[in-house]
Amino acid sequence: MHPMIRIAGVAVIAASFLLMAAVAATASDGVESLVAKTVQAYGGEQALEKARHVREFGSTTSIMRPGLKGTIQREFTSPDKLRVQITFRYDVETRIYNGRDGWRMGEAVTGPQLDAMVLQAARIALPLNLARNRKKLVDKGRGEVEGKPVRTLELPLGNKLRLTVDIDPETGRIVRSAGRGGLGTMGGMGGRPLEFITGYSDFRKVDGVLFAFREGNFANGMTTGETILEKIELPGTLPASTFKP
Repeated sequence: MHPMIRIAGVAVIAASFLLMAAVAATASDGVESLVAKTVQAYGGEQALEKARHVREFGSTTSIMRPGLKGTIQREFTSPDKLRVQITFRYDVETRIYNGRDGWRMGEAVTGPQLDAMVLQAARIALPLNLARNRKKLVDKGRGEVEGKPVRTLELPLGNKLRLTVDIDPETGRIVRSAGRGGLGTMGGMGGRPLEFITGYSDFRKVDGVLFAFREGNFANGMTTGETILEKIELPGTLPASTFKP
C-alpha cells in the first residue's frame, strides 16, 4: 500500500473517533444541562436535599374500584423508604417499602408487587434521583407527550427495573414517567411486559419545592386511576416505625 494512502486512512479513522467523542460529549452535556434545569425548576438541589421527608394526603380512584373514590396517604423518606395507605370505605390497604424489602398488609411481597413499590418510591423524589444519578442516566432522545415536545431520560433502578422520564425542555418539569422491566416482569398484559405510566400536572410549590398535585396512572396505555393530592407536608423527620410492617 502506498504510504500516502496509509496515512490518509489513518487520518480518516482518527477523524471518525474524534467525531464520535464530540457527539458523546455533546450528548453528555445535554443531559447534564437538562438535569440541572429540572432540579432548578423543582426548587434547587439544596431545597430538594432538605426535603428528605414527605407526607402527602389526597384522594384516589382505581379501575379495580369502579365508581368509588378513596383516600390516600403517602409517607416517604429519601432516598427509598415509602409507606402508602389507601382506603376505600372500610377497606384499608397498607404498603411499606424500606429500601430493600416490601410488605402489603403486613405480608412480605416480591416480584411485581415489590417492583411497583420500588417505582413509586423512585417517582416521589424523581428530580433529586435524577441529580444523584446523573452518571447512570441514559439519553433516550426527543419525543412528544400529548403533542408537546419532551426530552426523555432513562434511570436504571437495579434488578432490570428502569424508569423513563419525559421532561419538558422549556420548563424542566417532568410531565410523565414510565416504569418497565424488573425481575418479576411487572406482570404482563396480552403477552407484553407491563408498563406503569404516571402523568403529572397541577404543579405547586410547598416550602419552595415543586410538586405535581395531580397524577394520572396508566398501564400499557389503559387508564387505571388518578390521584389528586390535597395537602403535602415536609416534616423534619418521620419515625423509623413508619417503614416497618
